[in-house]
Amino acid sequence: MFKKIARAYLKIAETICVILLVIIMVCMCIQIACRLLTIGQNFTEELCRLCFSLMIFIGAPLCLAEGADIVVDMVVNALPPAVRRVTDFISNALIAFFSVLAIRSQWNVIQTNKGVTAVSMTWIKMNWLYTAFLISFVCLFIVAVCKAVAALLGRSQTIDINAAAKAKAIQEAKEMDIGI
Repeated sequence: MFKKIARAYLKIAETICVILLVIIMVCMCIQIACRLLTIGQNFTEELCRLCFSLMIFIGAPLCLAEGADIVVDMVVNALPPAVRRVTDFISNALIAFFSVLAIRSQWNVIQTNKGVTAVSMTWIKMNWLYTAFLISFVCLFIVAVCKAVAALLGRSQTIDINAAAKAKAIQEAKEMDIGI
């Protein structure tokens, strides 16, 4: 049950990140066209910035769950499995602790910025963005706690939501190699 919920959330997060990336690309194309035609506009740059920051915060739990976060693990990989489990637990516990601090500070930001809007797009309330950040930190906390528990139990710490598609692609690549 938990894995189904986690996979559903991660699929939604991945879809939102792809949509945000497409919005950024469209805004950049509009920006280029407007500069070539010397048309003044300022909403595209701000929209790109907002989409980029939202994509990062929504994608952080996704990357952590899939094991795609950037880590330097050369020394950790050389450790014995028992010590490695402890270091994995500690790192995930620190991520969870950071998430709690971020949730608390994000809550304060939301409380103090009531009624603040984006500069060039006054229909966007900044608290919408800050609430999305808060939700992503809650999700990051949940993922970090789940990974910490999995590290203690010696289970796999990654959730690959595209495992079936990857396996199918590998199988098709093998079939193509055989046919050549």
